[in-house]
Amino acid sequence: MLEGLLSGFVHVADPMNLALILVGTALGIVVGALPGLSSPMAITVLLPVTYPFEPIPALVLLMGVYVGTKLGGSFSAILLRTPGTPAAACTALDGFPMAERGESARALGYATVGSTLGGLISWGIAVTSIPLLATVAVEAKNADIALIGILGLVLVSAFARGSMLKGLIGVMLGLLIATVGLDPIDATDRFTFGVPQMMEGIPFTAALIGFFGIAVVLSDMQLVGRASELIADRVSLKMPSFKELKQRWQAIATGGTYGVFIGAVPGVGAESATWLAYATAKNRSKTPEKFGKGEPDGILTPEACNNATTGGTMIPMLTLGLPGDGSTAVMLGALVLHGIEPGVLLMKQSGDMVYALLAALLIATIFMFLLALGAIKYFVLVLRQDRSFLFPFVLVLASVGAYAISNTLFPVLVALVLGVVGYVLETRRFPLVTVVLGVILGPIIEYNARVAMVISGNDWAVFVGTWPRIILVAITVLLVLREIQKSLQAQKQRREEILTTASYD
Repeated sequence: MLEGLLSGFVHVADPMNLALILVGTALGIVVGALPGLSSPMAITVLLPVTYPFEPIPALVLLMGVYVGTKLGGSFSAILLRTPGTPAAACTALDGFPMAERGESARALGYATVGSTLGGLISWGIAVTSIPLLATVAVEAKNADIALIGILGLVLVSAFARGSMLKGLIGVMLGLLIATVGLDPIDATDRFTFGVPQMMEGIPFTAALIGFFGIAVVLSDMQLVGRASELIADRVSLKMPSFKELKQRWQAIATGGTYGVFIGAVPGVGAESATWLAYATAKNRSKTPEKFGKGEPDGILTPEACNNATTGGTMIPMLTLGLPGDGSTAVMLGALVLHGIEPGVLLMKQSGDMVYALLAALLIATIFMFLLALGAIKYFVLVLRQDRSFLFPFVLVLASVGAYAISNTLFPVLVALVLGVVGYVLETRRFPLVTVVLGVILGPIIEYNARVAMVISGNDWAVFVGTWPRIILVAITVLLVLREIQKSLQAQKQRREEILTTASYD
């Protein structure tokens, strides 16, 4: 493990790779600070830029963006009370009241230190656990890989925003998109409708650009014309002392622990983790009444949790090929675009790239701290602007990126159509990450399931032929049954409420 990690740092220590991490982290801070923009969107728009790159430079750039957005969201949460990212909403509860008291510099300092320490905690756990889990996962056969993929789809559907039913509908839509083109086994046409361009399937990059680029811009059109007034005229950053951090170590540890372990659950992401960590810190505090009124622990805990999810989401992504959130779903797509198949064999087939990504995660966290420390006033300048001026650039870059796939207009049209579909789904609160995950995992699940069937002589019992497979099937079934039970209980409760209301009338 140490040899692989050292090799990863050697790869990343190349001046060009370091520059890409620095640029990506700075861009991520800006994107995270602007409400209406998002990490998945930024990574998606940058995907076409990485086409000429080798896999490692391409992915370390995206890693920088991913890490930077985590801290950037806290800037607008503290100074505007408008979180730049959903996960930063929790930070606004105590960050904004502190800024109202004229302590914005202290609040920004707590956010920066909390994010940095949370990132370092998660990096240490990820570096330790990923090689161990990969050693076990590499023994998986085709049937195991297919079942892991199916369980991942169900997990994301269960824990993503909205109901599990909406999540499963999103997954099914993604799987349907993934089936377009030639059958991977016998090369027959599927859903091509006589269109020659669809013989090769729906362009993967075009799907990502549509769902995470164009759809996001359409969803945020209401932001056009809105400039923001900061709570502080002059913005600076004041770091908390070591003594103060030592006194508040429990808040940081709580946030870091929740971030790593909840972030490692596919589909949960940072949003749920930060609220759970905040609630825990408040319940354990000797002065819970101070939370929501400018309590430093109310900033340290969610920010440590927020950045700790970066290492947590890497664990399922690099060992099982399952994303922890929307950003890692797009990064999985980046692996596919650069000819690397995500999944249980990733460490065995591309171990140097895995360790390079882990090294980039640490370096991006350090760059994030240094950039915030030295240039926060410049990053905050963008908060005073009408952020919608970026939307045309996003649309142009998205269209150019789609066109660059094959130098034809077909991918652009696909991106526009899927962008409108994504916008409609977003307005109906369907989690788009489930659609994208279906597109990514669909071909992997189909190929491995069909190969397993061929090897077993079309015997379906192959999927319950070992105890690990039985456990995977059991967990999947239990999750679905649990959702059915919840739906029935909700319907019963609604009927009782209707009857109660009718009786009063």
